[in-house]
Amino acid sequence: MQDVKPPLSVQLFLRVVIYFGLCLLCTVRLVTSANAADQPNIVWIISEDNSIHYLDHFFRGGARAPHIEALAKEGLTFNHAFSNAPVCSVARTTLITGCYGPRIGTQYHRRYAMAAMPEGLQMFPAYLRDAGYYTTNNSKKDYNAVEGRGVWDASSGTASWRNRSRSDQPFFHMQSHPQSHEGTLHFKQDSYELETTSHDPTEIQLADYHPDTKLFRYTHARYLDRMLDIDAIVQNTVEQLTHDGLLEDTFIFYFGDHGGVLPRSKGYIYESGLHVPLVIRVPKNFKHLAPVADGTRLDGFVSFIDFGPTVLHLAGVDVPNQVDGKPFLGRDIAEDVINQRQETFGYADRFDEKYDFIRSIRRGKYQYIRNYQPYLPDGLNNNYRYKNLAYSEWRSLFQEGQLEGPPSQFFSAKPVEMLFDCELDPHQVVNLATNPQYQQELLELRQRLQVMVKALPDLSFYPESYLTTHAMKNPVEFGKQHQQEISELVDIADLTFISFQSAKPKLDAALSSSNAMKRYWAAMTCAAIGKEAAELATAVEPLLEDPVLMVRVRAAEFLGRIGVINPQPTLIEVVNTTTNSVEATEALNAVVWFKDFFKEQYAVRRSDFHPKSDGADIAARLNYINGIPYPPKSPKTKKRKNKKANDS
Repeated sequence: MQDVKPPLSVQLFLRVVIYFGLCLLCTVRLVTSANAADQPNIVWIISEDNSIHYLDHFFRGGARAPHIEALAKEGLTFNHAFSNAPVCSVARTTLITGCYGPRIGTQYHRRYAMAAMPEGLQMFPAYLRDAGYYTTNNSKKDYNAVEGRGVWDASSGTASWRNRSRSDQPFFHMQSHPQSHEGTLHFKQDSYELETTSHDPTEIQLADYHPDTKLFRYTHARYLDRMLDIDAIVQNTVEQLTHDGLLEDTFIFYFGDHGGVLPRSKGYIYESGLHVPLVIRVPKNFKHLAPVADGTRLDGFVSFIDFGPTVLHLAGVDVPNQVDGKPFLGRDIAEDVINQRQETFGYADRFDEKYDFIRSIRRGKYQYIRNYQPYLPDGLNNNYRYKNLAYSEWRSLFQEGQLEGPPSQFFSAKPVEMLFDCELDPHQVVNLATNPQYQQELLELRQRLQVMVKALPDLSFYPESYLTTHAMKNPVEFGKQHQQEISELVDIADLTFISFQSAKPKLDAALSSSNAMKRYWAAMTCAAIGKEAAELATAVEPLLEDPVLMVRVRAAEFLGRIGVINPQPTLIEVVNTTTNSVEATEALNAVVWFKDFFKEQYAVRRSDFHPKSDGADIAARLNYINGIPYPPKSPKTKKRKNKKANDS
């Protein structure tokens, strides 16, 4: 049978259809390939508790770290990377959420109540999982917010990208390393006397605020040795990725999880507590996602709120609009855009049992610090800090009257506000806030901080004991509902900036307000002003019987500071009356301040206290008052292990 060919016009039509069909198929394949190519792997190598000051790559006198420096040669160095908080749980919660802690209720270290995540927001690795990523964490979490489901494919001491089921699946891997943790400096006296360090203690460049003693030099040298341990970990991770054939598809972030770890660093809002090393190796197959050539140092400011959004942006995943951070790497982000970023916000609240309330703005070379409780010295006892022999020696030198100049500042009341030139004064010992030459910078940053805390709004304008019982189910919504009141409380706190005679009528009105939080802040503002506010003592005295116990605490702080009363009976009564363990811990903060910094004027004994609750950090304060070394010896091994886990 003879074949019948279709007409020529039909043949041409079929050829055109086949041609365009093949073109469409090729296009689909190219798009699929491009999408796959736009999903780099990302690894975070996090060293615990170290600021820029311990690495030569960032700060003169630091340790040489050749493998971290090698990452920088094949990528980028960020000269101005910051944790938003100077302690683990708060900093890590900021990293994983991309949100400011005081806005979402995660600003207190060692949470007494877990905060709910903002409505509609997940921790950022969950969005990577939805986009096909394999997400692993090895293994520290330390969140102050409820994690929720779907954040990690695996989180354990064995979690690794090597455990994913498909070799072509992109991954995000986070690994934390305690080799540089504060605990590595909790050595015994015999170790200090017998052990040697790779770094020569006699050649150490001490911080200006540290006393120059043999112990401080040894402690500093010992910590520089820990940076060598971290450098070896970086080397090992790079070798693993190379062995797996993944190095040139993988962004490697190396950074510290906040500052530290010598005295006046971790737990304190200065550069030593916030300014962290950040180096990012850019893989050869993804150079198009970096704005500049390898080896470039960038001066733009980036902070922990930005890290999660940056990972999402690199992965081609939309950044949720509920976060506070913005990406600093990716296809559409140029060098000039990064370098225009010149501001970071910092916050410091409670660290274990030690309370304070401090906020900061770093803009350009200036850091502005606002101390809302300036009467509390930095050196107020914090049990875990003082396991470090250098801390204990420093306090002994203070108590013996052997400190003067910058080393004495740690044990003195703080100014209401501080301004530092971080380039000329990298250790921040010269406060420029009262220098007329810097008034423009001071006023601009003061106003910027005022706007910031009102806009968040900052939940720390309520006592933590109040937040734990009223806000933690939905902190963000609580803040929205109370934003106007928070703004008014900020204004009361900021009466410290005007003359007392101008502030007096407003303080007097707030002290007699029907609003308990206004009475609370008026009393605290009087305490911040100090003896100049003594005229208001008679207006504050009735607050010693206020129906709100935390108002009594603030009134006792003011009246005790100016010597009108012995504050301890009022504070002891609060501790022994309240059933709220957080409230008792807040009161005990004032008890220890008066006990330690008023030369036996306000002595207390352990037998004075009979708290109705043993929660929060009541035991930590009472053990200190009782002279029990930390951690206290106890037959309850389980409790001792739990406390150790919390400290890690």
